[in-house]
Amino acid sequence: MSNALGLWVLTADAQATLDRDAYAAGASQDALMESAGGNAATWILDHRRPERAVVLAGIGGNGGDGLVVARRLCDAGIAVQTYITASPREGSATARMAQRLAASGAAPAPILESWDELDSALANADVIIDALFGSGVTRPLAHDHARIVDRINAARGLTVSLDLPSGLAADQGTPLGESVCADVTLAMAFLKPAHVLYPAAARCGQIDVVDIAYPPHLLDEVSAWAHVLGSHGVSARLPDRPPHGHKGTFGRVLVVAGSIGMTGAAMLCCQGALRAGAGLVYLAIPASLDTILESALPEVITLPIADDDGHLRSTDTSSLRDPLRRCDVLAIGPGLTQRPDVFAAACAIIDAFDGRLVIDADALPALKDPDRALRLAGRAVLTPHPGELSRLVEKPPEAIDRTRRDAARAFADASGCVVALKGRPTVIASPGATVFVNTTGSDALATAGSGDVLTGLVAGLLAGGASPEDAAVAATYVHGAAADLFVRHRSARSMLASDLVDLLPRAFRALES
Repeated sequence: MSNALGLWVLTADAQATLDRDAYAAGASQDALMESAGGNAATWILDHRRPERAVVLAGIGGNGGDGLVVARRLCDAGIAVQTYITASPREGSATARMAQRLAASGAAPAPILESWDELDSALANADVIIDALFGSGVTRPLAHDHARIVDRINAARGLTVSLDLPSGLAADQGTPLGESVCADVTLAMAFLKPAHVLYPAAARCGQIDVVDIAYPPHLLDEVSAWAHVLGSHGVSARLPDRPPHGHKGTFGRVLVVAGSIGMTGAAMLCCQGALRAGAGLVYLAIPASLDTILESALPEVITLPIADDDGHLRSTDTSSLRDPLRRCDVLAIGPGLTQRPDVFAAACAIIDAFDGRLVIDADALPALKDPDRALRLAGRAVLTPHPGELSRLVEKPPEAIDRTRRDAARAFADASGCVVALKGRPTVIASPGATVFVNTTGSDALATAGSGDVLTGLVAGLLAGGASPEDAAVAATYVHGAAADLFVRHRSARSMLASDLVDLLPRAFRALES
């Protein structure tokens, strides 16, 4: 399901509640199963019409969906072999779907008893439909089910999992143990957390959502775990660019970044802001590095400031008084280093600025001061990776990464700032509001400097008039989309952050066209 916010991500319990509400509203279990399985069969016929298919069905609702798929494929003239892992409970919806399959004239669906027979069927199948388990898995698969999964994974046919690859827990990014590694996963009406959280998401292959005929009025009451934005939703969040606009119209960004050995961080941040459409970008840089940056960034106005061996000097930031007053956005942190005197300078600059901010990298510890966080509430975007957020909340990075949606939301609520927790996936949380998950991008972004480009992108969109949430959401999407453009024709391992900068115009153009 989707709306103006994008695809909905629901927990298993939330969708189970929706199912019960649908039954109470008069929708039969059989009708919902026919809808889910029928739409999944249509997807298979439209995208990969097989000659021979194997359906492996469990005894729960997921198995019932699989039996509907088997019947619909048979009706379409596909040779289908269907196996059920055990006898479904008498009178259950799954039992009724098995009876409908038998009554349709299709080949009977025997209880799976022969491994040799299964191996032969899988060896000859173009498409294998995994309908063993859906979103109810909470523990590792039993031995016999794990054996079936091993055989599915070893087969040559295209594996299509219904709702989730069997063996994955719907609400977790960490697999419980053995699971199907699907080529395609057809999520039923909604995405689940496992579809977007890694490493579980890597086992889902291509993910498409197929509809279920829920009563429309019930969807207004659904509480999403998160939303995954598509291009249409992101496009609507880009700030307008009036044709009569000038440099001032599109905003002024002050970047405070870089130190000796880290001038690249400052360059990439400035380039990100410019590519996002900022009218003017100023770069405050230690004076001894000014010549390097002036020659490398002809579009940027450099502001040489007091220098201490190639680092900011905490005792004198008075030269920034006028830029801090005139600029609309401050982007601070990339490449500053964690020297105490540099951190003191960064805090002084943050405290002196009244506009919107993007705080990253070495400036993020400034948020440990609750009074400062309170002053920044409503006007700052924070862009930590799990290690940086772990130092702010004093939890291990592994715990942050494992619960990234909850971790981002908790810190957004505590700080009053928008938090874009970087990684795969990047999670964007606003205080007390919807959480967004960005699914663009790949391991190509795991390269030095890509986060600096993101900081600049957020700042440039803020300067153009986007809200903190809109800027964070659109920037992360475009950032990942540019990486996706790179890997269409080149190796992900080869991408540089400067490649990302060069592809940003194409990524923006795709949203604007």
